[in-house]
Amino acid sequence: MVKLPPLKVLFIIKCGLLSFVHSQNVQISTRFMSGNVIFTWTPSNHSSYFILITRDTTRDRIWTRVTDTQYIVTDVLLYDKITINVRTPGSATDNRMAYNVFKIKIKVGDTVNLSWTAPFFPVAGLYIVYHTYRENITVFRIESSGVSYGGYYQSTKYTYLTRPYNSTNIMFEIRDITLDDAGYYNGGSNDEAAWSGGGVVLIVHNKPSKPKITGDLNVEVNNATSLTCSSQSTSAPDYYSKLVTLSHTWLVNETKMSREIRDTLRLKVTKDFKYNKYSCTATEDVMESDRSDPVQINPLYGPDRPKITPEPVLNVNGKLTVREWETIGPFVCKADCNPPCNITWRVQDSDGFSDARSEMGTLLQQAVQRNMLSSRCKADRGDKTSKQSIQLDVQYLDDILLYMNGEIKSNIELNENTPLRISCQVDGNPAPTIRLSRSHSDTELRKMQGTWLNYTLNTVQCTDTDTYKCSRSSTGFSNTNKVININVLCNTRFDKAGRFKSTYGSKSGMDTTINVAVPIIANPPPQSSDFKWDGPVQVSARTTISTGDVSYKHVIESFIPMKDHTYFGNYTLSYKGQTVTIITINAEDNLLENSSMESSGEVASISYIIAISLVSILLGLTWFMVAMFVVYDRRYRNIHQKSNYGEEGTQLQTQNMTHHYDDLQGTDVDQLEAQNMTQHYDDVQGRVEEGNYTDLKGDNTAAEGDYTELGQCDPETPYEEL
Repeated sequence: MVKLPPLKVLFIIKCGLLSFVHSQNVQISTRFMSGNVIFTWTPSNHSSYFILITRDTTRDRIWTRVTDTQYIVTDVLLYDKITINVRTPGSATDNRMAYNVFKIKIKVGDTVNLSWTAPFFPVAGLYIVYHTYRENITVFRIESSGVSYGGYYQSTKYTYLTRPYNSTNIMFEIRDITLDDAGYYNGGSNDEAAWSGGGVVLIVHNKPSKPKITGDLNVEVNNATSLTCSSQSTSAPDYYSKLVTLSHTWLVNETKMSREIRDTLRLKVTKDFKYNKYSCTATEDVMESDRSDPVQINPLYGPDRPKITPEPVLNVNGKLTVREWETIGPFVCKADCNPPCNITWRVQDSDGFSDARSEMGTLLQQAVQRNMLSSRCKADRGDKTSKQSIQLDVQYLDDILLYMNGEIKSNIELNENTPLRISCQVDGNPAPTIRLSRSHSDTELRKMQGTWLNYTLNTVQCTDTDTYKCSRSSTGFSNTNKVININVLCNTRFDKAGRFKSTYGSKSGMDTTINVAVPIIANPPPQSSDFKWDGPVQVSARTTISTGDVSYKHVIESFIPMKDHTYFGNYTLSYKGQTVTIITINAEDNLLENSSMESSGEVASISYIIAISLVSILLGLTWFMVAMFVVYDRRYRNIHQKSNYGEEGTQLQTQNMTHHYDDLQGTDVDQLEAQNMTQHYDDVQGRVEEGNYTDLKGDNTAAEGDYTELGQCDPETPYEEL
């Protein structure tokens, strides 16, 4: 394939006039014609070329292949600059040329100055200015000696302004602009030179033609319709006016509709459109057309949504609030229909719709029931109907239904550790607030909003014995409540939460007694005769029972005599043979010692007990060894009584040792050991309430105040000691 030399174009742009130079016999020229620019280049040896056009800054995406030596770019008045790039096949050399579009816009009746720069003033001394629109005419001729306007040296339309006359700066004035003055102005030594490039396009604006509105004017309500405002640009030249996009202004009843600038107005028709008149204008730049003749839409409607009077006062949920068995009405229902509609009333309840008492579109007064949902007005116009309803919010509040384990009761008695379910049911609208509380402690156990309140005790305790109250409340209704008495039966046991003293100090004497108060829990209350105190000696304690602020809490008050020192020690309170608790009564002399031992703590007490036990054991072993030695020595001396020392001396020595042992063994040793064992027992026994002790069953170790009983132990909190 033979590569051809590239097509080369050199051009100069000066104030809108294009000049070109030859390069290898290649030349591109331009010509403006009726709003288009024609690019032409000299023939070459190629049968086709590739063209790329740039309009202002927007370049074509692809190259266009042409077989001609010219290319036409249309509608150039939309742009300020048109650039062409020409390539020959197989070559990457760019050959560019630009055409600047000079245009001036003006209104009819104004005055304008047109100007451009000629590449040179003709050697012949003659420069002709041409006006090209519907025809090509000569405006004036410029010579070195002056200007002639069609054979005259003055003109009422044109005035040449440049001096000297042979200057390349061409400028002239046009007065009293008309649409005929629009078009292309350029100059040269002849018309061909004038059309070859440069020049100015004069655009004369005129207001658009009077619009006309078209569209469907008979429309069913709630349907859409379109109105079209038709107008044309009357500006010149016509190849400009066909490019113009008009903006439109719509008016309804002489009021401008904002944001509506298109030629088509879309509307959703309502019955109020029968009062509206629509008109429009068209605008080109700043030139606005005359207003169109108004049109009126005829809305077809009926029945529209009925209107009820007097208008019901609705709540926030859009319903009419009314109490059960109160009356509503009368209400009048009207609907705007053409032809007039047939009006009927119906009532909706939980079973559906039924006819209501009405006359001539009026709902008569009637009482409401809780199952009524709405009263509806219906307007009929042939196959078209419309409805309007009054939604009813019927408020009511029923009595409280109180259930105990699924049964309606006002009193219930049950054993401890059995389950209990309390249920309060209140039917009402709006949903009532239900509360469950205990009367004695004035404690709210649960609060719910709705129909049901449930409260469950998996295992009731004696402490649950109380009067329980279920109350209801609802806005606009009086508050009411119902109570139930719950009585929990439980075995007698020590009350850990009660005030209790486990250690007492006292003197002894015939008239001396100790007042002991023991808190217990029992339901029903026990008999005082069933309680018994067991201690170091058999006592007959006077015992009474008093009931506290709740029915299941009691205090066993006993008066235990302290006749002499043998009465001091530990005392066990039992109920029908079952241990309730243990107390300790000490002599007042031992109180300081006991108090000191109590303050030293549990670890010190155990250490003292172990130490005393070890000392006692060691002392016992020591005296046992001494006794064995004395016996052995005595027998030895009897056998060897004829020794060198003599029988008499031996007997004397043995007698002395025996006497010494007997004295020790019979008095001091016995007393010391007895004293140690007694002290050890007192130390241990005096701390029963502080240390640990084994209950009657022998398998539990309890803290102070703990006890063992045949019945169920209540999981209560530790008591506070006085």
